[in-house]
Amino acid sequence: MHPVIRLLATLIVLLSSVAHAGQGREYVNSYFELWLKAHNFTKFEKKPNGLFFPAQGVLLDGEIHEAKEFSSSKLYSVESRVSITFKDGRRLDDFVAGIGSSAEDAFKDSLQNFCLTTLHPIYAELFDHSDSHVRKDAWEINGTRRRIFLSEWGQRGVSINEATQKQIEQLIAAELRNTSPTKELQWAKLVVLIVKGKVEQVAFTVNGMQDERITRRLSAFKWPVSGEFTMAKSFFVIGGV
Repeated sequence: MHPVIRLLATLIVLLSSVAHAGQGREYVNSYFELWLKAHNFTKFEKKPNGLFFPAQGVLLDGEIHEAKEFSSSKLYSVESRVSITFKDGRRLDDFVAGIGSSAEDAFKDSLQNFCLTTLHPIYAELFDHSDSHVRKDAWEINGTRRRIFLSEWGQRGVSINEATQKQIEQLIAAELRNTSPTKELQWAKLVVLIVKGKVEQVAFTVNGMQDERITRRLSAFKWPVSGEFTMAKSFFVIGGV
C-alpha cells in the first residue's frame, strides 16, 4: 500500500474514533526521509522506531498525536508528536499542530511546521553548519562565544513584525549572557499567545524545562497586542563546544 493511501486510511480511523498515540509513525518517518534527502543528506538508517543517525547517535521519530474534523467549517486539524533523542539520552519532544482542508493537508502542515521551527536549526548544528536554510549568529554565553542557529518564527493570526522579533532575540541573548549552560548542544523555545489585545501566555524553555527568570523578563516586554489573535513560536539551538 502506498504511504499516502496508508496515511489517509489511518486518519480516517482517527477521525471516526478517539485519537490515540502511536498512529502514522511510518508516514512521519517517510516524510522526514524525503526532507533529509532533499538536503542531500543520506547518512541515516531507517529503523522500526524512527530514523537513526549512527555518527551522532541520534534518533528522530514521530507519530500522530491527535486528529480532529471540524464539520461546521470543513477543516481538519492534526497534532503530531515529533521527538529527537540524543546520544546522551536527552530527548526533545515537540507537539506541532497543522490545519488543512483535508486530513492529509493538515498532517503535512504539522510536519512542515516542525521542519520550519525546530528541525532546521537542529539539522544545522548536527550535520551542516553552513546550511543556508537557517539564520546564524554567535552569542557570548558565560564568557564563551557559542554558535546560534535560529529558526524562522512560526506564526498564526496577526504576525509579529521582524523588528520586534529582532528585539526579542537580542533580549534573550542578553539574558543568556551570564548563564552557565553545559558544553553540549542546547535547545530553546519561546511561545507567545495574544488574544484580543491581551497577552495570555509567554513561556521560554531551555532543553524542555521552563526558565522562570527569562520567562518573567519576556512577559514584561511590551508585546504588540493589535488584532484578534496572535500565536508565535521561536526556536533556536546553542551549539556545542
